[in-house]
Amino acid sequence: MYRQIIGYVPSNVIPALVSVLMIYAYTRLLSPEAFGSYSYVFSAVLVLQTSLFYALPIALMRFFPAASLAGRRDGLLKEAYLVFYGMSLLVVAIGVAASFLLPLPAEYRVAAWLAMPMLLFRSLVQLNQAVNRSANLMGRFNTIECFHAVLGFGLGLAGLYILGHGPEAIILGLTLAAVVCAAFDVKLLASPFRRTAGPLDRGELLRLVEYSWPLVAVAATSMILQNSDRFLIGSLAGAGMLGIFAVAYNLVERPTTLICSSISTATFPLVVQVLEHQGREAARIQAGRNGIALLAVTLPACVGLALTADYVAASLVGPDFRQGVAALIPIMSFTALARGLRAHFIDHAFHLSGRPLLMLWTYGPATIVNIAMNLYVVPRYGMMGAAWTALFCQGATVVGGWFLGTSLFPIWLPLGQAVTCVLAVIPMSAALVLIRFPLDWSGLFAAVGLGGAVYLVSAAALDVGGARSIGLKALRARLRAKVPA
Repeated sequence: MYRQIIGYVPSNVIPALVSVLMIYAYTRLLSPEAFGSYSYVFSAVLVLQTSLFYALPIALMRFFPAASLAGRRDGLLKEAYLVFYGMSLLVVAIGVAASFLLPLPAEYRVAAWLAMPMLLFRSLVQLNQAVNRSANLMGRFNTIECFHAVLGFGLGLAGLYILGHGPEAIILGLTLAAVVCAAFDVKLLASPFRRTAGPLDRGELLRLVEYSWPLVAVAATSMILQNSDRFLIGSLAGAGMLGIFAVAYNLVERPTTLICSSISTATFPLVVQVLEHQGREAARIQAGRNGIALLAVTLPACVGLALTADYVAASLVGPDFRQGVAALIPIMSFTALARGLRAHFIDHAFHLSGRPLLMLWTYGPATIVNIAMNLYVVPRYGMMGAAWTALFCQGATVVGGWFLGTSLFPIWLPLGQAVTCVLAVIPMSAALVLIRFPLDWSGLFAAVGLGGAVYLVSAAALDVGGARSIGLKALRARLRAKVPA
């Protein structure tokens, strides 16, 4: 498991670095109002992408091991890509009709038209990458993820300098990057038309759709919970406040999501394979190990980010954004921790039990409460009220999701190991609170280095996640192999 996690590090480190560079550049090239306008459009694309197309890659990864064992891998790909193309045609038809029926403000018209191909091609890259993950094509997955991030940033910057400082410039760059990266897996795109796939199995196609459609409802609800505050801030408090909120959100969400995804990328296919090959009991134990691995990495990252918020704001964002970003990051860091544990660990119980629709029983009420509270707090307390509301609602989904999810698939939770993860963070937190550095790049690097070093020492001393024991065991095995018989 740990070898898999380490192997996917490039696909998470490089995009995380690119996301930092994006914030550094865009907050100096754009005003808070302009960044808010871009965020408004891009958030709408993310909501649609996750709501409509997130379910299909999850379903494909769920059925890929069994399909490979049964010798019908090509058949599964044919069914998955047929569903994707059908959904894409429907989205295009609805989008074109809506563009004629609903008048768009002039400043958003071009961006909205560009957003549709960006939505489709980003979703296609996501589906291709699900295949690469399931097939354990680690090198290919890493290459595409890194190139996608770098190319999107480069083309976005070029768009800003050529077309001007509007949201359409960045969106055009992201769209072109997605088109190029989708072409990397052109053979997969032709899956419905390959003869080796055989005739369409309508029963298996129906099975894929039946598994996917509940995830669509859940993903849509989850994304509304996660992003509705952006739309409400933009509508009730203005684009300038939305721009500051979006910058803080991106500084927290991008690295924490990539950390969680790096763990889930390696561990979710693994637990599915264990379920298929070794049964339910082995799978619930493996899922618990996955959760500890997630907590051991995500908890120190989120706590460290919260405690270095002032360094991050002073170094990475433009002057007009800094004060608000520094105040928002600590709140958003713990919101991201709750969201990561829910999406990349607790929700796996619903997927493994085959009853993902029941996630709505927690996401649905939390979404309603989130919108209702934001309608009250945003006009009165602005972006800070929205940030605290998000933390409360995400925390509620963790508690509700755990009790409901484990009643369906009893994931093993080693409480002792979870406690050691928390204990290992305490020395790091104390060091970052007591030792202060200049609020510049040197201070940021010093704080990150100090926090990381202290956590590694305490994690090794406490054997967090069993990493020390596994490492020593591997070292002993290697030393024994070198000793001549």
